[in-house]
Amino acid sequence: MSELLTFEWRRAKSIRTTWITSLFTVLGVALLALLFASVSGVDGGEPLPLQDALESAVVTNPFTMVLVSSLAAMAFGHEYRYGTIRLTLTAFPRRARVFFAKLIITLLLVFIVLAVSAAAGYGVLASSPMAEAGSQSWAATAWHVAVFGLTFSALAFSLTVITRNHPLGIIGPLLIFLLEMLLLPLIAQRAEWLPKFFPLTAMNNWFAGGADAVWGVGVWVAWMIGLLTLGFVLLLRRDA
Repeated sequence: MSELLTFEWRRAKSIRTTWITSLFTVLGVALLALLFASVSGVDGGEPLPLQDALESAVVTNPFTMVLVSSLAAMAFGHEYRYGTIRLTLTAFPRRARVFFAKLIITLLLVFIVLAVSAAAGYGVLASSPMAEAGSQSWAATAWHVAVFGLTFSALAFSLTVITRNHPLGIIGPLLIFLLEMLLLPLIAQRAEWLPKFFPLTAMNNWFAGGADAVWGVGVWVAWMIGLLTLGFVLLLRRDA
């Protein structure tokens, strides 16, 4: 397994897109943080709490969602796109190990990029004269960033394995986000209970706490495990 993990890590580092996407993620978060810092407290308005501004720059914007999904989709998407998946499975015929090695390296890569991005965003926000600490703890903010990274990594990773389509693995999580944001308020007018069963709504309910937090955790876990399990089974049973 260690040999396979080393192989996957070196493969990820050798892909130019990995470095470009990682750089864009860090720069994008830093620029969004700069934007928030520039409008904080303008015209006598309330300053943006540091934690809330950082979470908005990292977690709740589509720009970061797409880039994180792009990083996660490359694990299998790059191999299917260029036909190297057969070479990989010939060199490492145990497909279960290949799946988990790619998943581990993907999560490690995403967490490293998000940690650097969050540090860059914090540096920009903390240097603002209008910066003020918010009521949310830094531990909660870090936890939200980690769960966000895990969520979009798992969505992009599993959708790529399931569909064998690299572009769909990248835009799929964003389409889910847009679907929930645009259509669920309309659906909720007729079925108030239905939005609670969608993954990103469940994640937000989990973050918000309160009565729906436990339900949100359960729905979120079910989606993540369900999609990853489906991708795992299809990888084992389908021809490369």
